[in-house]
Amino acid sequence: MMDYKIQALNGFQLYPEQIISVFRSFYENEWVDLDKFSNDTGLNRRKARLLLNFLADIGLSEKRTFSRTEFGQLVYDYDGFMQNEGTLWIFHYLIATNQYIVVWNRVLNELEKVDSFTMNEMYSLFADLEGKISDYSLKKHIHQEIASVIKTYATLFLKNLNVLEEDYEDRININKNQEIDDAIVMACIYIYREKFCKGATAIDITDLTLKENGVGRILLMDEFIFRKKLESLKNKGWISIESRGNLDQMRMKDGDQSLKYMKKYYARG
Repeated sequence: MMDYKIQALNGFQLYPEQIISVFRSFYENEWVDLDKFSNDTGLNRRKARLLLNFLADIGLSEKRTFSRTEFGQLVYDYDGFMQNEGTLWIFHYLIATNQYIVVWNRVLNELEKVDSFTMNEMYSLFADLEGKISDYSLKKHIHQEIASVIKTYATLFLKNLNVLEEDYEDRININKNQEIDDAIVMACIYIYREKFCKGATAIDITDLTLKENGVGRILLMDEFIFRKKLESLKNKGWISIESRGNLDQMRMKDGDQSLKYMKKYYARG
C-alpha cells in the first residue's frame, strides 16, 4: 500500500467559497451527513466528501472520524470565513508539510530553491515514481496535480498569500521573504516539532531553516531573513538561541504548543 496519494482532490480545484462553505457547515452541524452537506453547500456528494478529506489534510478535522480539532475550532471561532492572512499561512505550512499528499509536499518544498519554474521543471521531481505508479498517473495525474497547486496559490484558495504569480511566458514566479507575523512563525515552529521531532526542546537552526519541511524553507524565507525572525522571537522571550561552541540551535519553552501562538495572534484582532 502506498504511503502517499497523487491527487488530493481527484482533479477538483480549491475554490475559496466551496472550502469555506464545507468548513462552516462541518462546524455548524453535530455530525457529518453528506446529503445535508450537499444541500448546505450546493456541491455534489463526491466533491463534498473530497473537501471534507481536505479539511483533514490541513488539520481542520480528524482524518478517520471526521471529528473536530482544537485548531479547526479556533479557526472557526476567530476566522470562520478564512480571510485572515495568518490563518492562510498556517494552512500553507500544513499543506506543504503533509507528506501524504506527495505532489503538494514536493512542489512546495522546492519553491525556496528557485525564483521561478515551469510545469515541466516541477514534473521532473517525480521521476522516482516511475514503476511505482501507473504510467497514466505518472503522465496525467501528476501534471494535473501540479497545475492544481499552481492554481490554488495563483488564483484560488491561497491567492492572497501572493506566493505564486503566473507570467505570460508560462513561467511561475515565486514571491519570497514576505513579512509574516511572529506568532504565526512561532506556531509553525511548534507544528514542525509536533510533526518531525516530537518532544524535542531544542532544534538545530540550520535544520529549521533549510531542511525538507523546515519552517524557513516552507515560509520562503532565506537564511538571513529567517535568522532575523528568530532574533525577533528571542526578543519577545518566546525562545532562546544557543550558539556557543558547536551549538547552533533554538530552544523552546516546555509545555508550549502551536495553538498557544495562534491564540496570541487572533487575540490581537
